[in-house]
Amino acid sequence: GHREVAGVGPGAGSPDSVYDTYAGVGDENSVESEGLSFTGQVDVSEHWTFKAITAWREGRTDTVIDFDNTPAPTLDIPAYYADDQFTTELQFQFNYDRIQGVFGVFYLDASAEGAFDTILGNAGIVIGTGGVVETESVALFADVNLDLTERLHLGLGIRYTEDSKTGTVFRANYLGATRSPLLGGTPRAPLLLRTDYTNDRTFDDISPRVALSYDFSDAITGYASWSSGFKSGGFDMRGDAIFTPNTVNGYEPETVDSYEVGLKGRAGPLSFSSSVFYNQYEDQQVTTQVPAVGGIASFVDNVGQSTLYGAEFEGSLFLTDNLSANFAVGYLNAEFDEFIRYNLTTMAFEDISDLVVLQNAPEWTGYFGLTWRSDVAGGELVVTPSVSYRGDFSQFEFPNPILDQEAYALVDLSLIWTAPSERWSLGLFGKNLTDEEYRVGGYNFPGALFNDSVIGYYGPPQTVTASIQVKF
Repeated sequence: GHREVAGVGPGAGSPDSVYDTYAGVGDENSVESEGLSFTGQVDVSEHWTFKAITAWREGRTDTVIDFDNTPAPTLDIPAYYADDQFTTELQFQFNYDRIQGVFGVFYLDASAEGAFDTILGNAGIVIGTGGVVETESVALFADVNLDLTERLHLGLGIRYTEDSKTGTVFRANYLGATRSPLLGGTPRAPLLLRTDYTNDRTFDDISPRVALSYDFSDAITGYASWSSGFKSGGFDMRGDAIFTPNTVNGYEPETVDSYEVGLKGRAGPLSFSSSVFYNQYEDQQVTTQVPAVGGIASFVDNVGQSTLYGAEFEGSLFLTDNLSANFAVGYLNAEFDEFIRYNLTTMAFEDISDLVVLQNAPEWTGYFGLTWRSDVAGGELVVTPSVSYRGDFSQFEFPNPILDQEAYALVDLSLIWTAPSERWSLGLFGKNLTDEEYRVGGYNFPGALFNDSVIGYYGPPQTVTASIQVKF
């Protein structure tokens, strides 16, 4: 929501409703995206199939964010983001009596760019930041499933990836708390050049996968797997070379070793899927923003290591011919083992893993829903009440009692009636029926320069919508 309040100045406090704002930057936002895709398949023989997948996508976003949420330009961020990508994948699939699989090649040519202004009204300046990263990626992959016996199966996979990236980043202070030349503002020379570089990096990785599964019966299967994952390195398009000089060298890839065992299948009226997992991250990439003297320091760092383990269980239970229950429960333990952070004061790296947590990682999550079906007025009526639960979680790596979200539950209800011809249907949907107020994001910018801006963003309140669907 947006509300203009006459005479409201900097540091005016909070509106009466969490869905209202005192923001004065405006609400002109637009998102445009377009794309094309093509998939072709040729059955070469009884056992072999060739598939080609090609796609192109392009998008642009123009946006404004008022981080201080007051009419004054204390911390206003107009921005644009644009990207385009072209991908091609060639697959060779085979299927024999006791061996099935696929191997092929993947190619990506992509560009991501953007620019944003940090308008600091209290300092009388704007920090203009713009950058572009060009990426060319080639990957070779193979995945094979071997039937060792009628019940025992072995899955083997491997992927080789090579990413070539070119990053260009520019960041400068301009006099005047108005848009910079990067965002179409008044042309003027920089007051202070903060970042100005172009650099090239190449990253490569081999990611294997091993999975063993056993069919205890025709209805129940158990499995155990290990896989290695790779998240490419790159360049921080918000990097500030004055605060963090090492930003010009980019950041390194992130890797993960993932272990999982599970059991899934059907037992009488119960269909279920369960798993226990353990993930070990190395050179983990984390993005944080820290207020600093004369601006905001944005980091994309390889902070170190984290360990995540937990369990999940979900299923469906058919209670009667008309009534079924769906449920899910998840447990997660997530901790940083090492969190190396660049200290802006001492200009040195230090381990602060005892001060941080993994963001957006609740310990417990759950869902329970009932689905009732019945013939009504010649058609089928489906009624689904449900409740979902999400435990306490932190919005950022650094806990903040004002912004962090306590556990909450959301209650929904849907009614859908489908006509006998199945060509059209009517729907009534109630979301968040208890009108729960819960935060899904936020920002924290302490200090006089930012008027101690602490902002929370909330999920939708209670809503009721209706729909008519017609199939042609």
